[in-house]
Amino acid sequence: MRVGRRLSRMVVALVAASTVAACGSSAAEPTGGSVPNDGTPRQGGELTMSRLSQLNSLDSALCSSSAYYICAALYGTLARYSFEDQKFEPAMAESFESSDGKVWTLKLRSGTKFTDGTPYDAEAVAFNWERLKDPALLSFAGYWLAQMTWKVVDPLTLEITLASTNYQFPWALQYDLGSIASPAAIKAKGEKFATEPVGAGPFLVDTWVPGSQIQLKRNPGYVEKGLPYLDRITYATVVQDDQRVNALRAGQVDLTATFLKRFGRELQPEGYGVHAIPLFGGTGLGFNLKDPIIGDPDLRQALLHAFNAPQLTAAAYPGDEPPDAFFPKDSPNRDAAVTYPKFDLTEAQRLFDAYLAKTGKTSLNLEMLTYSPAPIMKQVGEVVAAQLNKINGLHVELKPTENAVIGRLFREGKFQISVHASVISQSPVTVYRTFYTGGDLNVYGYSNPKVDAALDTTIHSTDANEVAAAWKVVGAEISKDAPNRLFAYEQDVILAAKHVHGVNPVTLYAASPELLWVDK
Repeated sequence: MRVGRRLSRMVVALVAASTVAACGSSAAEPTGGSVPNDGTPRQGGELTMSRLSQLNSLDSALCSSSAYYICAALYGTLARYSFEDQKFEPAMAESFESSDGKVWTLKLRSGTKFTDGTPYDAEAVAFNWERLKDPALLSFAGYWLAQMTWKVVDPLTLEITLASTNYQFPWALQYDLGSIASPAAIKAKGEKFATEPVGAGPFLVDTWVPGSQIQLKRNPGYVEKGLPYLDRITYATVVQDDQRVNALRAGQVDLTATFLKRFGRELQPEGYGVHAIPLFGGTGLGFNLKDPIIGDPDLRQALLHAFNAPQLTAAAYPGDEPPDAFFPKDSPNRDAAVTYPKFDLTEAQRLFDAYLAKTGKTSLNLEMLTYSPAPIMKQVGEVVAAQLNKINGLHVELKPTENAVIGRLFREGKFQISVHASVISQSPVTVYRTFYTGGDLNVYGYSNPKVDAALDTTIHSTDANEVAAAWKVVGAEISKDAPNRLFAYEQDVILAAKHVHGVNPVTLYAASPELLWVDK
């Protein structure tokens, strides 16, 4: 099984890549990016990839890590992270560089055009970024837009100024800010642009059945010379993980993905390509520290001691390692001396009884949210609730809830306990946003000055040793405090048929579409 290098190495490589200019080829002869080392790429052919879900809109405003698979195909991305080389490289951009991590120079490739014939230039990038400020678009780019300004220097150059030093900015050029659409088409099409996109990426929409499948065809005018390799890509919707894997085995699809690692273990001996993407975070038990009841540290410790991670993992994720800290045991970021509170039902009961005594209560009812559309999340929620309810005097009610409703409750801080995914990203910026005091993704109300200082180091420093030490502090403190107690480490796994090559695995069920090729 091909398993990627661990995250701290990724971060160190990223810091190095961010302090050195990312060099492209000459403007006259832009070339393709780094191709995974698994043979000589061939032009032509097509493949089908099955997906958990499809987007209802193809508007570039909705592009982010979760929509990368379609955004990278239709719009391209300004930067591309090479998993093989563990560094960023130019894609739609010719280069991006910064000497201080605060002021960045973004240069575009000369001669790039959108498929409507209009120029892909600095003004187009500026138009797209300005458009993303519209709250009605619900763009994922708000975090970056709130801390950056930019100006057009010349037709192919933008100067970007961040509010503070951040050497992780290239992640934004791949994801939230990386997909640029034709300003002319956006203006002309209005609301129809969501279904009639115009970009400059490696592929064009050929046919689209919303909610079912979308078929893309090669863009002959794509700016990276020799790319894409494929003539066509079809993305088909298959909701269940086992159905997607069965379709791969049956030859009905050529590429699929799952977060259930057991499928990678099963398919690797059968000769399939297994490309695992180690990510920050995972799925866990989250606590709203701003809730007047859950905010009590003794009660929270009682709940954590009642949680039996090995039992849950055996039931829901057989064969996986039960997490005992924020970082896995083989991670260089881990402080081996610090783990989550250990399962100890006697200690849980003692702490809970002490909580009842000091509050004058005789019993306690709590609510725990879980995602209703996902069968495995319902199963997990039932197991966790049963474990916590072994504390005498405590009743935890499980409330399966729609995804959109859970998102709203998180934003409003109207929950007590939840079973949900936390962080789930290649990007260290997402860890910052999730656990930094006041972070826009910090639904827990978590605040720890040691974590804040260490997270600042991970984005402000270019010293590899300093960054590595900071990650150890982050992991130790989050493990000790457990605002989200992981019970499954996330690792997206892309599964490929034997004839599929060029897989550059990217976070959340995706691979760089322009680099894929087939040998049949």
